[in-house]
Formats: sequence, structure tokens, C-alpha cells
Amino acid sequence: MDDNTSKIERLQNWRAWKKPNLRVDQVMNSFCRSLKKSSKQLVQVQDAWLELIPNQLSTVSMPIALRNGTVEVIVDGAPTAYQVNRLIRAGLLRELQQRCSGSLQKIKVRVE
Repeated sequence: MDDNTSKIERLQNWRAWKKPNLRVDQVMNSFCRSLKKSSKQLVQVQDAWLELIPNQLSTVSMPIALRNGTVEVIVDGAPTAYQVNRLIRAGLLRELQQRCSGSLQKIKVRVE
């Protein structure tokens, strides 16, 4: 009987779901690593944005996020959004792709 019980216990240990290790230091380290990676790419996009955009637009528009290849740009109003969208259609995305590492696929303009 003890032999069968020990076999069952071993099987339970082997087959049981392992609880994820959620120590705070490990979670924070992985979070910081992901921030460093995304912020490095976002800084590259922001620097290239300031070089490529005319001065009057660079003061009222700024990339704020980079997720899954989509750059999110906030602008101050609809006229600015229209001008930025015209620049995008004129090849701004292609120029950003050439200047930045990573895969940029789309620019999303949002009015704040």
C-alpha cells in the first residue's frame, strides 16, 4: 500500500501545474527590461520625427507610443492631424523605417 501511495504522490507532483514564480524582483526586472527595449525604439522614432517633420508641426505633434509596429502620434487638433496624415501619405513612414531599427508598419494619428 505504501508503494502505491508513493507512486501516486510522485505522479501528482509530476503532473501537477507548477505555480509561476511571482517574486517581486523577478517581475520588476522583466518589466524594466521590456521598458528599456521599447523606450529605446521610441526614442529613435521621436528623434527621427523631430528631424523629418517641419518645425511648425514638431511643436504640436509627438510620437508617444510604439506597439507591435504601430507608432501612435498625438496632435493638438484636426488641422494638425490632416497635415501629419498628408506627410504620412507623402512617404513619412518609409523615411522613419529607414532611420529607425525595428519594424515600423503603421502610423496612427490621434487628436488630443
